[in-house]
Amino acid sequence: MPQSQFDVAWRDQTTVAGNAVQRRVKATEAEREKNTKGELVKFQPDDVVPRVIPQDHENYAVSFFFDSYILSDKGSTRQRGFLGCLYPIWRQASPTSPLRPAVSAVATALLEAWSWLNPNSPQSLARAHYGKGIEALRRHLQNNETIDDDILLTNLMLDMYNGIVSFCGARPQECPHMGGSKALIEQRRKLPVRSEISQKILLGTRTMVLGNAMRSREPVPPELLGWTSKMKNIPQTATTELEEIDLEVANLQASAQPHMTDEKTASAILAKANELDERLVAWLTSIPEDWVPTFVWNTESIPQSVWDAGLYQAHCTIHKSIFIASILNGYYCSRIKVQRILLACLQHINSEASGVARTNACNVVQDMADALCASVPYFLGDRVKVLRFDDRTPQYPRIGSEATPREHYDTAAAYAGIFLTQKLSELLPPGLPLRAGQWAWVLGQMQRVKRIYLATPHVAT
Repeated sequence: MPQSQFDVAWRDQTTVAGNAVQRRVKATEAEREKNTKGELVKFQPDDVVPRVIPQDHENYAVSFFFDSYILSDKGSTRQRGFLGCLYPIWRQASPTSPLRPAVSAVATALLEAWSWLNPNSPQSLARAHYGKGIEALRRHLQNNETIDDDILLTNLMLDMYNGIVSFCGARPQECPHMGGSKALIEQRRKLPVRSEISQKILLGTRTMVLGNAMRSREPVPPELLGWTSKMKNIPQTATTELEEIDLEVANLQASAQPHMTDEKTASAILAKANELDERLVAWLTSIPEDWVPTFVWNTESIPQSVWDAGLYQAHCTIHKSIFIASILNGYYCSRIKVQRILLACLQHINSEASGVARTNACNVVQDMADALCASVPYFLGDRVKVLRFDDRTPQYPRIGSEATPREHYDTAAAYAGIFLTQKLSELLPPGLPLRAGQWAWVLGQMQRVKRIYLATPHVAT
C-alpha cells in the first residue's frame, strides 16, 4: 500500500504540474496561431494556471485541478458540458463568490485522492472548503442576490464534490443538493440567457438533476421537460438530443413499477417504452460519424497486458475521446433501463407476441451489456493498481500501430474511474438477463477500479 504522505506527493507533483503548465502554454500559443473559429472558450497564454505553483495547498490544488481536469485536451471541450465553461467563469468571479470555495473543495478533494489520502477522512482539507462553499451560497440566496452563472456553477461543483467523496468512499453518490438545484434552475430560467456559456451551464444543471433522478429512480421535475425548447438559439447536439429522450426514460422508470398492477396499465406503459426504445435506436443512427467506435481484436491493436488486465471478449472498442465513450455508454444504459421496463410490463401481458418481445428485450440487454464491457479497456488500459497521475507506462488498445494520444493518458487517469463506475453499475441489478459469467466479470472490473483509485470506505482510527 503506498504511503499516504501529502507533503511527499505535493513535492513530487509540483514538478509534474509545472511541466504540464509549460505544455499547456505551448499548446495555447499554437491554438492561438491557428485562430480557430467557433470555439466556446479561447484560452490565451495569460489565462492558463499560474506558471509558478503557489506554496499553499489551496492554490496548488486549484492549479492541479484546472491543468489536469479542465484545460487538458481542449479538442474535447464541447463534450465536457459545464466543465468546459468553468475556467472563464471562475476567473471572473468575485473573491466573495461561492464558486471559489466550491472549486477549492473539488480541487482539494481530487488532490488528496491522488496523494493517496481519502477525502472522506476527518482530516480532509477539502471538507472545510466545502463547508465554506455551502455557507457562501446560503448567504447569497438569503440576500436575494441574482442567480447568475457562477451561482449555478457553485451548485454543480458542490454536487461534483459529493460525487468525488462518494466514489473515493466506495459508496453510491449522495445527492444532498437536489432540492436546491431545482429551485436555482427555476429562478435562473426566468432570466435572459444571453450566451452559449450560460446555456451550457443551465444544461449542465439539468444534466445533474437528470443523472441523480436516473440513479435514484425518482421523477424529473415537470419544469425540466421540454425546457430546451423554451431556450432561444440552443444548439441541438447529439448530447442534448439524447438527454431529451433520457428525461422521459427517467420519468417512465420512476412511474412504471408502482402503477403496473393490471394488463391495461402495463400495456400503456409498454407502448411508451417501445416508443422510447425506437427513439433511442434512431438517435444512434444520427450521431456524428467520428463518434462511432472502432472495434479492434488483434494483438497489434490490443497489447497482451490489456488482455490480461480485463478483456471480456476477443475485442474491444476505441473512441475519439473518453467523454464520447461515456456518452455512448450512457446510451447503452438507457436502452437497458427501457428493456427492464419492457420485461416488467410483459409479465402482466398474456399474448402470443409477448414471448417474442421478451426474447428481443433480453437480446438487447445482452448487446448493450457487451458494448459496455467492450469499452472497459479503452478506459482502463492495462492498469491494475494505483499509479501516479502523470504515469505514461500504462498501455491502451490502439488502432494498429498508432500511438496512444497523450491526451488520452490524462483524461483516462482523470475521469475513467468515475465514468466507468457510474455506467457498469447498470449491469449489477439481480435478475438482469446476462450470459453466464458476465455479471462476475463486471463485478471484478468494479473491484479493479477501486484498486486503481484506492476507493475504499474510510474507517475512523
